[in-house]
Amino acid sequence: MRVASLVAGFGLAACASSATAAAAAVPDAGFPVRPVTMIVSYAPGNVTDTLARVMAEGLARKWRQPVTVENRPGMGGSLGAQAAARAPADGYTLLFSAMAAMAINPHVYANVGYDARADFAPIAAVAYPKGVLAVSPALPVNTVAELVAYSKAHPGALNYASLGNGTVPHLNFELLKAATGLQAEHIPYKASSAAMTDMLGGRVQLLQESLAVILPTLQDGKAKALYSSTNERLPELPDVPTAAESVPGFSPLRPWLGLFVPAGVPQDIRAKLESDILAVAAEPAVAERVRTAGMVPLGYGQERFRQELDTDYARLGDLVQRLKIGVD
Repeated sequence: MRVASLVAGFGLAACASSATAAAAAVPDAGFPVRPVTMIVSYAPGNVTDTLARVMAEGLARKWRQPVTVENRPGMGGSLGAQAAARAPADGYTLLFSAMAAMAINPHVYANVGYDARADFAPIAAVAYPKGVLAVSPALPVNTVAELVAYSKAHPGALNYASLGNGTVPHLNFELLKAATGLQAEHIPYKASSAAMTDMLGGRVQLLQESLAVILPTLQDGKAKALYSSTNERLPELPDVPTAAESVPGFSPLRPWLGLFVPAGVPQDIRAKLESDILAVAAEPAVAERVRTAGMVPLGYGQERFRQELDTDYARLGDLVQRLKIGVD
């Protein structure tokens, strides 16, 4: 009798536990009931900020609550992440951030100020910017193979620009160098406008930039595109090959952009956020704005985004260590 009672007790406890877990996975239909803040890790006008504002507008419409974008640039996106990590874990503070801040910076900075995997819950990956490898029109090259050959024939002649150590363009150039034998030196800049100015002036010869930023320069003939970072050729540049076409087997980093919340946010609120964010991202008008802004829509939720964060955190940490990249 005692054994039977114990078994029954354990059965009731298991049922209660299952019911609790199931309830936790059900979205909170009433959320949100007040304004929401969306911290953006980058400055106004940055591609991350552009996408964040598109999503903030869509969520505000869906929720009938204000969604205020709060820009917190600095440390390559890490200052914004620091602020979000300290926010109350109630779902009313969202972080719109990027691969750089969440999967690269923790390995680059001696004290980044947060644990990207323990302090945050990834909610939804929204898009990634289309990237282009551009070169000065003064260079007598039109393909990656010609660029590599030129670099070997003219040692020390080529410099490439990035926005600093450990940024995605920096890592992409180093990956390209490893894959092809390209010889080029890194010149870090604090602003993309300065890097662009110096490429146009011939002080640097190579630049990896988002399509939205570089397209007018390409159309004016002030730079040449050698490849795109996308899986398929860009409609805007149909004659420009992809990176994989240019260098078989080569795949540059594609810096995802997405939404996170502090790790303590309850599961039901996470589920509601995931559902609503993915619904807004899938709206035809929103998807078109994303594409017009030079980005490729992603649109996947918590489980896959968590897996991608964990994978990128590990592999990019290995890459940073291999290249001995660091910022004090």
